[in-house]
Amino acid sequence: MRVCFYGTDEEITRICRRPVLAMVGPRHAQPVVAFELFNVSVTTDPYGSLFRLAADLTEVHREEVTE
Repeated sequence: MRVCFYGTDEEITRICRRPVLAMVGPRHAQPVVAFELFNVSVTTDPYGSLFRLAADLTEVHREEVTE
């Protein structure tokens, strides 16, 4: 799945530093799903105030996560 995040330099840096992202799902689905980012690209917003991070997400299954 391809996603985009818009944010400040600090917000985008926080996302890039995390190896796994947790996303909250709808009430009747899985409540929390973990994803790993890959094929990440960061560009500046045409208006100059925000950055855009585009990345592919792949679901991480519980047995794949190391503690």
